[in-house]
Amino acid sequence: MLDSVPDPTLAAKSCCQLINAYLNDPEHVDWDDVQKALDTALKAFDLPPTHFEEAIQRG
Repeated sequence: MLDSVPDPTLAAKSCCQLINAYLNDPEHVDWDDVQKALDTALKAFDLPPTHFEEAIQRG
């Protein structure tokens, strides 16, 4: 699936950021909070910031 082993500390941080984004206000999640969690996840897996866009283009 992925060629790299994630940084466990950053992966855990990303999960916590995403959970907190939803816990703060489940009905009105702030996209900036979700984006921060995604950015941390990309770093955890050593993926480029354009990873999702490239994956969508590949289909």
